[in-house]
Amino acid sequence: MQTLPMPQFPVWLPDAVQQQAKRLWSKVSTEKDPVKARKILEQLISNPLMERVWDELYRKQPDKHEGFFNHACLTNASKAAAHREEAQELRKKGPEKNRRDAEFLEFEARLIEALPDEPTDPSWREQDCAAQLFLSRAYRAALDTEPQLVSDIQAKVGKLRKVAKALRKLAKELQSVGIGVTEIYAQQLEDVASDCDDDAKVIKPRPAIDPWLVIRKRGDTRRKTFVAKLSYATYLLFMKTLHNTIANVTNVVFSSQSTNLPGGPRRESLITGETVREMLRRNAQRIRPSFGPLIMPLFEARKKQLEAELENPRSVARRRNSR
Repeated sequence: MQTLPMPQFPVWLPDAVQQQAKRLWSKVSTEKDPVKARKILEQLISNPLMERVWDELYRKQPDKHEGFFNHACLTNASKAAAHREEAQELRKKGPEKNRRDAEFLEFEARLIEALPDEPTDPSWREQDCAAQLFLSRAYRAALDTEPQLVSDIQAKVGKLRKVAKALRKLAKELQSVGIGVTEIYAQQLEDVASDCDDDAKVIKPRPAIDPWLVIRKRGDTRRKTFVAKLSYATYLLFMKTLHNTIANVTNVVFSSQSTNLPGGPRRESLITGETVREMLRRNAQRIRPSFGPLIMPLFEARKKQLEAELENPRSVARRRNSR
């Protein structure tokens, strides 16, 4: 395996990002298309537009020594804090649905804080780890920008279900033979049919949850796919959709793939934060309750039951004696 010479790191590239870039660079030759991978990673490391990206991810809050404007949300404590911030904003808006969503988010924040954290590199701050992951996500998304059409995935789902149906029909025919070995074969076919149904459920397109799926093939679908994937990454890492940052990285990635002038794409082909906002308008990522609406009612019902038992201990004793 040939080791490529390490590219020159610009002075503005953060130390944590440099370390991650070295890790990615050491594996470039193992990629499906090493030439494409090298070109993309070189741009993500050295393109001057990337200085804006790291400046934004490390931008400090005014009057705060350690606070970041776009703070990372990798630890459970940070995720819980982001949920509470969103809950506070929802309460300001007023309507009943927003108030109820705020309660769900606050409930989830309490549960998240009780969970163990995933292990992280102790030599870096949480913000550094998020910046490293952002570089990796951008690189990986750039390597795979082929659009995923909803219609294509739906066709695969349909084929899997059709195969499952045919397998179950064959299983019944084998069972009708009436000898021991055919019953074993029939059960194996039933198992494969169940696996096909499960796979169909897994790959079933969910545009509202997977914003990179393309519903209609119009415009620059490759760039839209990349923008959507990167927006999902910023949401997971920072609980925000960083429109200007996504625009800068997108311009860097697609300038490395451009066949225009040597300096990259023509001016009119560059996108802005507003362009990204419009691209994501139908699939904007928002912090919203996930498991709270399911679990919180159970907790509330149990709480009421316990409160009732405390208020009337005699009825509780009678109920226990009757068992």
